[in-house]
Amino acid sequence: MSPHRCLARFAAAWAERDVAGLLDLMTDDAVYAASVGPEPGRTFRGHLELAGGFRAMFEHDADAVIEQDEPVFMGDWAVSTWTYRFVVADGPQRCERGIDLWRFREGKICLKDAYRKVDR
Repeated sequence: MSPHRCLARFAAAWAERDVAGLLDLMTDDAVYAASVGPEPGRTFRGHLELAGGFRAMFEHDADAVIEQDEPVFMGDWAVSTWTYRFVVADGPQRCERGIDLWRFREGKICLKDAYRKVDR
């Protein structure tokens, strides 16, 4: 599968919060460096850890509306930007923007490295 097609499918699965669909698009030894956690961020390796990492991010961003921008591809690498909009019940809407660095191998994602800008 081409990196373009793989990333389009990943974006759709992410928007649906479909962990099984995401894992189908990742290599067995894939690395996901999340945008939040104690490192800063948190790194997950392999499908078992990836599944937990994806679920943790979906829980962290449960109230977010996701807006994904058009990715830029450079061979086996891509860069994409995104915005999460949160509506807070007793306050104003807040926004977090981010960027993901991607690497592809043999038609699948072997690296998703995420960075996030927050307004706190």
